[in-house]
Amino acid sequence: MTPFFELVILGELLVRENFSKLVAERKFIMKLKRFTLSLASLASFSLLVACSQRAQQVQQPVAQQQVQQPAQQNTNTANAGGNQNQAAPVQNQPVAQPTDIDGTYTGQDDGDRITLVVTGTTGTWTELESDGDQKVKQVTLDSANQRMIIGDDVKIYTVNGNQIVVDDMDRDSSDQIVLTK
Repeated sequence: MTPFFELVILGELLVRENFSKLVAERKFIMKLKRFTLSLASLASFSLLVACSQRAQQVQQPVAQQQVQQPAQQNTNTANAGGNQNQAAPVQNQPVAQPTDIDGTYTGQDDGDRITLVVTGTTGTWTELESDGDQKVKQVTLDSANQRMIIGDDVKIYTVNGNQIVVDDMDRDSSDQIVLTK
């Protein structure tokens, strides 16, 4: 073989070897890009979950503080031995809400007629607007936490005899709805 052909063959081998390396490097770069994209997606998802949980943790204690009733200091008097009176303060505890509130409740909200029908822990919330439009939403009640979920809205409720008072989570008195059985 002549030196020219050896040189051509050697050059061809070098080109093939470099081409193989380039192809391998390109595959590696594509895999690296996929991995980086997956890692970024995972980080974004983790951040979203963490922020969501944090928002729930912040809202829950605030709502619990708003639900608790103001402190009441009552004293019970006991007569021990005829002449001695002892006073014992009543502990501050959240007022227990009745769990059996089944029935139909009606009231007004910004000119709309509201009908709440409760059966167990579920029910329906019907808004009859002044223009005749009617909206019906599903209701779920959580008596332990005094929460009422109306469609997608979370509300706080209290029961006072034959009335249910429905409040926004911020307890703004202008948003209060009183429904009577």
